[in-house]
Amino acid sequence: MLNDKRNSQWHATLFPGIFEGQPEIAWSATLLLLRDISESQANGTIPVPIEPALKRMPPQFPNRRLSLQDLADLLLKEFRKKRSGDLGPLVTLARTALEFTPPEHPYHHSVLINLANLLFEQFKKKSTKVDLDEVITLRRTAWECIPQDDAEKQTILLELDDCLCERFKREDTMEDLEEIISLRRLALERTPPPNRCRQLLNLANSVHEKFVKQGLVNDIEEAVSLADTALGLCLPGHSDHPLSRDHLASYLKAKVRARGTRHTSDTSGPVSSDIKQLVKKIFFEKVEKFPLRLLHTRTGILCNRDAQLSHFEHSLQYKQLLLSTSPRGSQELETEISDAVLEFFGFAMLSHRWERGEPLLRDVEGKRIYDLAGTDGLAKLQDFCILALECNFQWAWSDTCCIDKDSSAELQEAIGSMFSWYRQSSLTIVYLSDVSNNDSLAHSAWFKRGWTLQELLAPHTVLFYARDWSLYTNRGAANHKADPAFREELHKATGIADQHLTNFHPGMDDARSRLHWASGRRTTRPEDIAYSLFGIFQVHLPVLYGETEQNAIGRLLAEIISRSGDVSVLDWVGEPSSFNSCFPADLVPYQTVSQTHLIPSDSARRSGLDVDKTQKLYNKLAGLPRAGFVNSKLILPSTIHPVTAVRLKESSTSPSRYTYEIHASRLRPVDVTLSVKLSRGAGTYMLVRPWHPKSLDTTESDDNAVWSFLEQLEQPFNALLLKRLHHNEYKRIASNCMITVCVQDLASTLDSEVLILDIV
Repeated sequence: MLNDKRNSQWHATLFPGIFEGQPEIAWSATLLLLRDISESQANGTIPVPIEPALKRMPPQFPNRRLSLQDLADLLLKEFRKKRSGDLGPLVTLARTALEFTPPEHPYHHSVLINLANLLFEQFKKKSTKVDLDEVITLRRTAWECIPQDDAEKQTILLELDDCLCERFKREDTMEDLEEIISLRRLALERTPPPNRCRQLLNLANSVHEKFVKQGLVNDIEEAVSLADTALGLCLPGHSDHPLSRDHLASYLKAKVRARGTRHTSDTSGPVSSDIKQLVKKIFFEKVEKFPLRLLHTRTGILCNRDAQLSHFEHSLQYKQLLLSTSPRGSQELETEISDAVLEFFGFAMLSHRWERGEPLLRDVEGKRIYDLAGTDGLAKLQDFCILALECNFQWAWSDTCCIDKDSSAELQEAIGSMFSWYRQSSLTIVYLSDVSNNDSLAHSAWFKRGWTLQELLAPHTVLFYARDWSLYTNRGAANHKADPAFREELHKATGIADQHLTNFHPGMDDARSRLHWASGRRTTRPEDIAYSLFGIFQVHLPVLYGETEQNAIGRLLAEIISRSGDVSVLDWVGEPSSFNSCFPADLVPYQTVSQTHLIPSDSARRSGLDVDKTQKLYNKLAGLPRAGFVNSKLILPSTIHPVTAVRLKESSTSPSRYTYEIHASRLRPVDVTLSVKLSRGAGTYMLVRPWHPKSLDTTESDDNAVWSFLEQLEQPFNALLLKRLHHNEYKRIASNCMITVCVQDLASTLDSEVLILDIV
């Protein structure tokens, strides 16, 4: 035993008794002794410090701070093996561990869970209400204090759900059912889409239970929708397919029976109910492409879909729809509902630069932002919402707090939808925190940020505000994009032509110009510079945070070429990417605008040309597939010009720059400056001219098309310098300047060889 001589072997005589003889008596004695030691030490009545005592615990308890909890875990395992005995002493020990673990301790939630588990074991034996109530309180507390990104959070949530369900079976209270529904919504949000079937069915079951108790049509409609979604995730043969099917059938029966009951009991019910269901259906159709969360500017509360629908159902517009005289089932009624929903949910979006103290989702969820105080970022959000309200918008959106950035699935969806959200906004408010009304617009760092490019191009209506939230230029404009003088300022600041500022269309057209607009911009995370262009090019690619900037840009360029065949994106000078040698390492090289000086057309140069050869080459190029990207290789249709001689010029004195005079078949000699040294092996290199079928005008008559083709052939072009590798693959040699070459003569050009090259 532990005594005033500090006998370090005190546990040796006592703890073996736990597992020999009469275990229940030994457990109780051990627990009570440990509690007495702890309480005595806390009261200062014995000289032996608790810390040295805990150091003398057996080897099974290495963590001194949690030794009491570890002991409880070990004893619980023994209890389960024997399936007998009283859990009271174990609960006492777990309570003692909780007393000695302050809330700020990193393992506090583990101690809470341990005590909850013991009490739940005790509840299963004794079915005592007080035990179940305490288990629910403990698990709720543990769930609230555990970090958001902790994988154990989902497990605790599900265990809390189980306990609440057990209590609901016994007590049948709406309070418990509402909490179960809330927890299951959270569980669904935290579950990746492919694994959501069971979570959808659990939520549907609790919503159906609510319908049984209250008879609200919205609830049975939601239960049907959830079960239908679950069924859609499970193909026939999947283990959950029969369960989903049966749930859906059960809810549909409940819906049909409830409708029949309302029809016989209330003659006015069916008409009103039909409109309500139609309104709800059209509501979800219309807001599906809106941001998932919106700030309600009148209250400052962040609202999800359910809260948005609730606001609409309490609106004057909704009441007017229920009284509509439009024929039921008519297109007129559907149009009336659609217009009312879109009018009610007109929303303003904020475009800004992230700065210090920006509020995130967890900072504002469940709170009124107007009641909060603290950071400059929060003050900006409040000013934005108030301004949106002054502009007559009930709803507002900011990228700081309206996205759950801890959810990779939601973040992926938000990045893919961002352009569309700004396009659908009723107003985009641009806040320039570094500009006063006397400053030039172009001085703002807003024009140097990557994400703000789509925030400028996507919306139809934009207003710029200075640092004091006064309208920039104070001209009382309703839309700065509609002001020609203001658009001229925007053009000077961005280099974007007027037609794109007023009527921009996302897509692949003129891809190099779009890359040029982004080339001077930066993002905090390097890979975001590519992600910020997904909406502008209308591409849908995975968002892979942690990948390199070169990889992100490479995936974007590969998608652009694969979908459009636009080889103009290969016109750049600079450092090559590790993703593919034909792509640049970043977007900076696109700041240079590619230009070639055209040669005036001279029909005399075409005299004596072989018409058959011309037609044959034309047909061959017209029949080429467009460029693509497959298995990390650029598939590039080209006319090729093998290099016949490479001569290092004497003027090349820099050790890192080499200027060569390159001779290639059917081309005039050209000087090329490189950062790498070329070998002199014949046949190692070639200059190529990438081709796109769109380069040939097929709308003209055959004769005119051929003559236009000849005019194109004789013009200078930007060539790519390639090096032959093994297995008929090629690698681009990046140059320090554009390699602009001229044909030697038109007649020899007609003998050009056409190949489809694999470039790595």
